[in-house]
Amino acid sequence: MMQIKITSLSCSGEGIGTHEGVKVFVPNVLPGEEVEVELTEKKKKYWRGKQNKILSYAKERASPKCPLFGQCGGCQIMHLNYPDQLLTKQTRVIEALRRIGNLEIEVAPTLPSPLQFGYRNKIQLPVLFDGSEARVGLFRKNTHEFVSIDQCSIHCAIGDKVLQTLLPLIQNKQSLRYILIKSAPLNQETLVIFVTRKTGELQKIANQLMEQCPQVKGVIENINPQETNTILGKTFNILKGNAFITEKILNKNFLIPANAFFQVNSQMAEILFQTALQFAKIQPHETVIDAFCGVGTLSLFASDIAKTVIGIEVTHSAIDYARINGKLNKAENVDFFCGKSEELLHRFKKADVIFLNPPRKGCEPSLIQAIHQLKPRALVYISCDPATLARDIARLNSYRATKIQPLDLFPQTMHVETIALLECVNAL
Repeated sequence: MMQIKITSLSCSGEGIGTHEGVKVFVPNVLPGEEVEVELTEKKKKYWRGKQNKILSYAKERASPKCPLFGQCGGCQIMHLNYPDQLLTKQTRVIEALRRIGNLEIEVAPTLPSPLQFGYRNKIQLPVLFDGSEARVGLFRKNTHEFVSIDQCSIHCAIGDKVLQTLLPLIQNKQSLRYILIKSAPLNQETLVIFVTRKTGELQKIANQLMEQCPQVKGVIENINPQETNTILGKTFNILKGNAFITEKILNKNFLIPANAFFQVNSQMAEILFQTALQFAKIQPHETVIDAFCGVGTLSLFASDIAKTVIGIEVTHSAIDYARINGKLNKAENVDFFCGKSEELLHRFKKADVIFLNPPRKGCEPSLIQAIHQLKPRALVYISCDPATLARDIARLNSYRATKIQPLDLFPQTMHVETIALLECVNAL
């Protein structure tokens, strides 16, 4: 047992202190707190421990709303009051830009989420069976230890109601592996995906669920017999209803299928898209490329202003729905292409603005090279990882970052979304 003072938070939300010159990582504590720690792991360059007792509390500490905080691993900083969560995320972006990108640039205060709880429009839960009794839940962080849940404080209310309706219906359905619930809280619709080892057991449940929950617009069966960490298999069967939900963002409707990416905080998605468009300052004569367009949300908002919009997306189902969404919203100046941006960008002779919204790993070097060759006047980079954002800004060396705006799409967690405006140096 040892006593340490916590001085900072790691990017995963663990408190960091030192003992005998070695960094010690401790979950569920805050900077400024004196903590009695029991060591659980010793490595050469760092140790890990669990807090046995908090000897002095930080004034920023909040009382966690969820009784499972510290167990399921889904929320890392629910014990930190909300204004300080926002400050922590701003600091995380500043430090990543400085440390990885060697950038000294003003970072705006983090834009808050309208909802601090009940914001998440998607949840995926493993199902375990104790005999015939089904339990749903999550795994403790970095373990295979199962924590049962029947509700989640950051999951939207419409989705949680569906989850609670489902629990008594799935008993003795041994082939069931995961339940995914995708919701459109602004439009009050929900889609349920059952991941199963084999087909044929869940039709009755689909019928019962849609009878009991009119907000459920479709129930889908996904077949995945492989015992791996990959949740979804390749085969989708519609058991009842639609293969999509419809969400209303700002003034447009978007159809969202089961396996396409969509921002998990619908209310903050509106703020995200508005901010991205403000940064871009699109002119009516300009051509815009949306290099990771998903189901076409940002592309279609840009089409209201630009002369021409090109959307690129690697996922076939997403690009199919982007085209459907283009027709649904009567956009005649948008074309969507399926493929990798780094392989398709060279096809286009001109782009004034490029929107980038890559996965967590950031942009491929070949994409950055293609951007340098195309020479748009501005890039609007939407990032879910400050580290890869900082790396890519440094690589985009013919552009200068002029605005950095963090947004809190993920309250109670350490995750932060960031929008960066990069302007071509020759255009400044």
